[in-house]
Amino acid sequence: MASTAISTTTSASALENSTAPANSGKTKDTADGSGGKIIASCMRSLNYAHNKRAEGKNPTAWECEKAGNKAYLNAIPPLSGLQNICGFIACINYASMAGIVSHNEATHYLANARIALAALSIRPKPQATGAKSGGKPETNSAKDEEE
Repeated sequence: MASTAISTTTSASALENSTAPANSGKTKDTADGSGGKIIASCMRSLNYAHNKRAEGKNPTAWECEKAGNKAYLNAIPPLSGLQNICGFIACINYASMAGIVSHNEATHYLANARIALAALSIRPKPQATGAKSGGKPETNSAKDEEE
């Protein structure tokens, strides 16, 4: 039977210092400046859950790590809307580089992000009508012809 645990390579001591890149301003933000903020939010969730689990009775490093990783993934924005999709991609890329998720898992998550982006690009755009938009206003000539 396959394990459903999130595989990681970070140690418990590394998790305590893992917010430094996200909070120190060394991470590169997206064009709107939200990439680092979203990653920092996910890292805060990871650290909170990790530390909360560490306060329990005799937790193993693996149990603390698993709790933190689960919290990180739960804090990632949903795949709806362009800004959320960009935040999702930023968080998954960071998680892959930091060892929060495996590269194989990241590949699957990013494939889902590609599908969400493709769905955004094929959404029909509303058609404008009226004089300012260059559209033709409705005429009553069709009604006149029926009568």
